[in-house]
Amino acid sequence: MSQNISPQSPMRPLSVGNVVSAGIRLYRSHLKLYFTLALRAYLWVLLPIYGWAKFSAISALISRLAFSELIDQPETVKEAESQVNPRMWRFLLAGIFVGLFVLVALLGLSIVAGIVAAVLIAVVVGSGGANPIAIVVVVLLSIVGVIAFLGALIWIYSRFVITELPLAIENNIDALTTISRSWELTKGYVLRIQGIVMVAFLITLPFQLFAQVVIAVLQPSNNTPPLLGLLLALFTLALSLLSGALVLPFWQAIKAVIYYDLRSRREGLGLQLRDRTR
Repeated sequence: MSQNISPQSPMRPLSVGNVVSAGIRLYRSHLKLYFTLALRAYLWVLLPIYGWAKFSAISALISRLAFSELIDQPETVKEAESQVNPRMWRFLLAGIFVGLFVLVALLGLSIVAGIVAAVLIAVVVGSGGANPIAIVVVVLLSIVGVIAFLGALIWIYSRFVITELPLAIENNIDALTTISRSWELTKGYVLRIQGIVMVAFLITLPFQLFAQVVIAVLQPSNNTPPLLGLLLALFTLALSLLSGALVLPFWQAIKAVIYYDLRSRREGLGLQLRDRTR
């Protein structure tokens, strides 16, 4: 563990760089274990409903294991699973609730964007369509609108980024409570979380781009022989699973550190993991 998160030192708020650095250290020091769990999670994704619930639970399990390392109370996989597995369906339900909320938010943002676009078009048409000043203003406002739309999406993501953590770690938490807990902990720290997510995204971007390019290049065409097409499809599926299994533990470790940091800022983290969960 880094000097900024030493188990022997007092728990204290971390900088954006320290959060990402701690996530990287957790990921690197437990890569084999976390990757194995993540690969199991992605294999379960192939099975609808039950498999999706297992994926959610195993993802949360990785975060719980990472968090237990942060507070110097490491758990074995078996110990952590005994706490996480009984809540498997609650993880799936929480994910569905968040998905529905995001969908409603997207619809609302799309409606607002559509209204604004209609107004801008009306301005251009009303100016005769040839007024350069009007066109420049419309273009600038369109750019601002796109940035605002993306900013709103990132803001929403930031409020729900640690949704599974309270459910994985704390007691007396259900699908709705874990969402409200995430909302409560992230209040006032959205910009900070956005910075962390952006840095983490940039770190994983080269690998993700490489994997996507390889998958795109190997996509079978209409002229590909059936057997070769099947082999290519299986290879790209395997590559997708492996690339996802490599990236997932990193993000779950980052989430664990964000949760740790937010609780340290809001609650002072007089944490005793085993006291809270047993």
